[in-house]
Amino acid sequence: MSFKKTITTTIALGLLTASVLSTNVVSAATSSEAQEAITANKNATNDLLKQIESANTEVIGLDQKISTNASKIADQEAAITKANNQIESLSGQITDAQKEVSKRTVVLKKQLVTLQEKSGDAVSGNVYVDFLLNSNDLSDLVSRSFTINKLNQASKEALDDVNSAKAKLSGLKTEQENTKASLVATKTDLEKQKANLESLKSEADQKQTALSQKINDNKDELTALQADFDKASTEEADAAAKKAADDANNAKKDTPQPTSIDTPSDNKGGTSVFGGSGKVAGNSAGNSYAWGQCTWYVKSVAPWAGNNWGNGAQWGASAAAAGFTVNHIPAAGAIVSFAGGQMVGSWAADGTYGHVAYVQSYDAAAGTITITQGGMGFSNPAGPNTQTISNAGAFTYIHN
Repeated sequence: MSFKKTITTTIALGLLTASVLSTNVVSAATSSEAQEAITANKNATNDLLKQIESANTEVIGLDQKISTNASKIADQEAAITKANNQIESLSGQITDAQKEVSKRTVVLKKQLVTLQEKSGDAVSGNVYVDFLLNSNDLSDLVSRSFTINKLNQASKEALDDVNSAKAKLSGLKTEQENTKASLVATKTDLEKQKANLESLKSEADQKQTALSQKINDNKDELTALQADFDKASTEEADAAAKKAADDANNAKKDTPQPTSIDTPSDNKGGTSVFGGSGKVAGNSAGNSYAWGQCTWYVKSVAPWAGNNWGNGAQWGASAAAAGFTVNHIPAAGAIVSFAGGQMVGSWAADGTYGHVAYVQSYDAAAGTITITQGGMGFSNPAGPNTQTISNAGAFTYIHN
């Protein structure tokens, strides 16, 4: 009895459109079709994992840019604070200089007023003129004139110095204010960049979440596909076993029974030997497979395998029909069968014939198997060609 189940697989269109998904409907009527659907599901999951890795790289890059941007903003804020302090300091110095100018101006005015004031006992009534008239001689007069000029010049120079200092301070203040304005503008631009980077990071995080959810969905779908495959394999094995039993019964009816007591009653001319375990060896003597093929190598290292099991992809069904245990449980000493197009590590089995190999060891912790194999695609067709592959639970195993 066969079954048909509709399998829905969805594949992310890309990192920038991860939320837009396409749906392909695949009809799986046999174990081979179910295996192909499983392979497609795993390929889709691998593609999603690559997209998640790309999205993660993008997030890490954005985090680094945000961190660098925040550091620059902090530097700008520190520079703005320093500029404010300098502006405040210069404003205080300018205020002090303004006060000093006012004071010196008042002093000069007083001096001028004093010089113009009349004195009661003065000769001319003017202090400045009397100071000169009271000279003892010409030399004294010249000396007093120089003294008055020096006093006036000193006061003027002092006032000029204060005004110059005030102008210089005002220039420095203007320069600092311009610097501050530039710093503020740069900070504003950095804050805009920060907002943009945080928005991009949020979008990348959402894409990561969407891709992770899709992978979880694919895992659930893979579980269902695996159940379908197991069901199909069981049904096909039951059908094959029934056919083999019917053929054996028909052959028994048509074949005279051996008379020799040394000949097992269940030996049909050497073509089928039934053991106590119920396994059908199926003409296992010798090796009838073509030299250099993967089937020839496995038969040479696992002589208990049948000679008529077909291509590598057919060995699981053939072995199950012969009574051997066939499942997805890896074990050393088992034969591993790959469906057509199924990945064997980094390469794919032939899309029509599949592939078969011998399991040398199984690492349960790592989920890997180490196999030996033959085939015309290898430098040593007769084998052994050793390879370690992961995802061990995805393959079909035949146990002796």
